[in-house]
Amino acid sequence: MTQNYLLGIDIGTSSIKTVLLDREGRRAAQHTYAYQIIQSKPGYVEQDPEGCWWLGAREGIRACLTQSGVPAGEIAGICASGMVPNLCPLDREGRPVRNAILYRDNRAVAQARRLKERFGWPFSLQDVTPKLLWLKENEPENYGRIEMVLNAHSYVAYRLTGAYSADHDIAAIFGEVYDDQNHVWLPERMEAIGLAPKVLPPLFWPMDVVGTVTAQAAAETGLALGTPVVAGTGDSYTILVGTGTVSAGEGLIYLGTAGTFLGLERSLDDQRGTCPFITGGARFLGNVLTGGEITRWFRESILTRSMDYQALEEAAAGVAPGAEGLFALPHLLGQRTPTPDPLARGVLFGLTNAHTAGHIYRALLEGVAYALRDSYEHSALPLKRLVIGGGGSNCLLWRQIIADVLHQELTYIPQGDNALGTAYLAGMALKLFDSFDTVRDRWLRETSVIRPDAANAERYDRLFPFYQHLNTLSRPVFAELAGLDREEMAQ
Repeated sequence: MTQNYLLGIDIGTSSIKTVLLDREGRRAAQHTYAYQIIQSKPGYVEQDPEGCWWLGAREGIRACLTQSGVPAGEIAGICASGMVPNLCPLDREGRPVRNAILYRDNRAVAQARRLKERFGWPFSLQDVTPKLLWLKENEPENYGRIEMVLNAHSYVAYRLTGAYSADHDIAAIFGEVYDDQNHVWLPERMEAIGLAPKVLPPLFWPMDVVGTVTAQAAAETGLALGTPVVAGTGDSYTILVGTGTVSAGEGLIYLGTAGTFLGLERSLDDQRGTCPFITGGARFLGNVLTGGEITRWFRESILTRSMDYQALEEAAAGVAPGAEGLFALPHLLGQRTPTPDPLARGVLFGLTNAHTAGHIYRALLEGVAYALRDSYEHSALPLKRLVIGGGGSNCLLWRQIIADVLHQELTYIPQGDNALGTAYLAGMALKLFDSFDTVRDRWLRETSVIRPDAANAERYDRLFPFYQHLNTLSRPVFAELAGLDREEMAQ
């Protein structure tokens, strides 16, 4: 049987997208499965691996096979990618010990601080190790049951193959327990922290095959027994591929749940067989934890869905750049770049009774754009081409605001996404393609260009320092408020 199809699974913060493509990049089928984030306390962000990730992947695979009519035996390979890094703890039977703790979770502030002070290693709140230490200190019973720690995409790979895995790219951001020169775990560091090294999975490169579909997984999904499953990696790599951002000097702004700014110093072809974020050939230039999500939060939590996104965009488009003196700091879950501050919070500054929902919505869009520029100006990486993608980029006004704030022409590729890039990664792993250029030149056919408006760009140049000043002034206030919260909790 000819194997002409590739299956890509993108595990996002709020949904899983599964796509079935042929070797020319044509979509035979796709399916999106939405799920909820569990936020039981401020700063806590969790998900159920079984009920969200595996159920979503299973439903997506079945839906793609049904929609397309493609026989399962014609699928050459499967790859999953996803949000990272997460703490997904499994017991000896491979069952989740508890909900997974997501990358955006900020509960381990004290643990990260203590580890920095003790070892001098640059821990961040996205790292797994401080969260694992938090689990040991706060949920010792659960910690004692942990046999293995996976991420979202490696959990799906495990359910498909029965094999544990971690790709090297994710190992490098696990939290100071990986040697990125020799590409091995550092179990002695786990022991020094007070954690069990046994929880660290076997290491693979993103384009390694970790196993094949088991009989049980075939029965649950409809896949053919023995179909190769590729290790996959975090969504930053696959979204570069999925938007055709593959050459040196190219960058990407991806407005998903988070807003991510990535840049390439070297082409992905020059970094095959490695992890580009380890080699330094790919760089994180900026991250806004509530990037695309800030629009959902405003519409659903504040406006209680009384306006749809089109109406909000039209209202915001009727407001002049600068939102008539209204500024937004988009740090609803803390700030990651350019200065990490887990205590940062969202701010609306300059609010008057003359401001409307349109003003606030525009200020939020501008706030994310300012935050991206603030990070980019610290990166010192010139870009000759900048792509924009993700669900948030469907908003024409937001695309224009970002182009104006950055003074940068943007290439918009509506069909580019993580699932497509993940499927292409499977094809590269199985030697079906010989270059990443193919995804840009043959798979992604629809593009449009957004050029900065000179007058608006000039106005944003005058306003941007006010955003930076407000951000700086707010930092000590955030710290004071956090201290007050701790005092009240202790009473």
